[in-house]
Amino acid sequence: MLQAEYILDLQKQLTLLGGESKKDSNGTLTEEESITSMTPTDKIRSQLDDAIACECPFCGDLMIREISLPFILPGEAHEAASWEIRPHNIGAQKSLSLAV
Repeated sequence: MLQAEYILDLQKQLTLLGGESKKDSNGTLTEEESITSMTPTDKIRSQLDDAIACECPFCGDLMIREISLPFILPGEAHEAASWEIRPHNIGAQKSLSLAV
């Protein structure tokens, strides 16, 4: 949960700064710029990228914790019942034969 809070905090900081970065449209620094000349916005974006990239969405800690949770919660049983596929009265339906 700490990682999620850290990511949310970085997103808030980025929103509050809202400034333009010195990055090209593809996200890389321009040739004349170095890491030391990054704006605060760029630094926060870099931290945010690192925080997001460190957790694998398929096998990271969050996914491991979530996998043990039920797909349908006990309070949602009535909704799951609405997903049932029921056969229709076939005799009342008209059928068209297609010539092959």
